Amino acid sequence: MLIVSRKDAESIEIRPSEGIDPNTTLAELFETGPIEIKVFSSSGKRVKMGVQAPTQLTIWRKSPAAG
Repeated sequence: MLIVSRKDAESIEIRPSEGIDPNTTLAELFETGPIEIKVFSSSGKRVKMGVQAPTQLTIWRKSPAAG
């Protein structure tokens, strides 16, 4: 499980891991279970959450684009 804190405009990105065949179906990606997102705490504008996903998926912290 990945534990992350996110603020306004920040996000997480879930995508297939490197080396996964691009022709893999959704059913195959999720055959070992679903993605689970659990909120651990929140304070002000920040939320701390855990993300559990099948090993075929990668979870990335993503910040808003600089502009």
